[in-house]
Amino acid sequence: MTQFTVLYRKEVTEMIRNYKILWIPIVFILLGVMQPVSAYYMPQLLDTFGGLPEGTILEMPLPTGEEVLMQVLSNYGMLGVLILVLSAMGIVSAERQSGVAGMVMIKPVPYSSYIFAKWAGLITVTLISLVIGYIASWYYTGLLIETVEFERMIQSIAVYSVWLVFVVTMTLLFSTLMKGNGSVAFLTIIVVFALSTVTSIFEKYMKWSPATMTEHTGKVLMSGELDSSFLLAFITTIAMIIVVLISSIQIFKHKELLD
Repeated sequence: MTQFTVLYRKEVTEMIRNYKILWIPIVFILLGVMQPVSAYYMPQLLDTFGGLPEGTILEMPLPTGEEVLMQVLSNYGMLGVLILVLSAMGIVSAERQSGVAGMVMIKPVPYSSYIFAKWAGLITVTLISLVIGYIASWYYTGLLIETVEFERMIQSIAVYSVWLVFVVTMTLLFSTLMKGNGSVAFLTIIVVFALSTVTSIFEKYMKWSPATMTEHTGKVLMSGELDSSFLLAFITTIAMIIVVLISSIQIFKHKELLD
């Protein structure tokens, strides 16, 4: 059994012990299911709790299934990202502070195996949460509103997962760089949302940005086709993920040698 496999199994075991493998998917399921349910029952809720004058006739057209799933992804882009960052902020920094990282590296263990195992653990819980939550939202959208083509749903998951992988990879980088968990979360959130904001403002010049993955997800969901600039954004995002991973290894190695 390779050292990477041992370390990865350690990460999975820890996620089971601290229930991350359970509560993060549950949160994604709740975020996903909440949207089609609220969209379907919104007229009744407004009629019951909205304080409307007696006799008021409220007519609200139901959104399309694609629009509901777009809103689900929007929720994942805000609350989902926040939850992932907060759950992953101490993945390296906490072990460095507690001395666990130093004990592991005495074995000796390659720095790359340590960081890749951490990254693989993050990707595992991220993709499990996204897939389970999004499929639940797709099921309830079809049950309450209208069915979205299965192929479009799968394509949109695949595209959006690239963005979330980028986000958790950035979290790993800052967790390697910083000691305080709060500063890790703060910097990651600032960088992610700043990138998204700049990309939306200068859309014409930012077609390469990883943040455009959210836009490409919407396009494939609504039309079933990918924009011509998708390949550029995809290649750039994968390249940035690789660079960030290599940087995380080098930073961790440097800090461990100094310690």
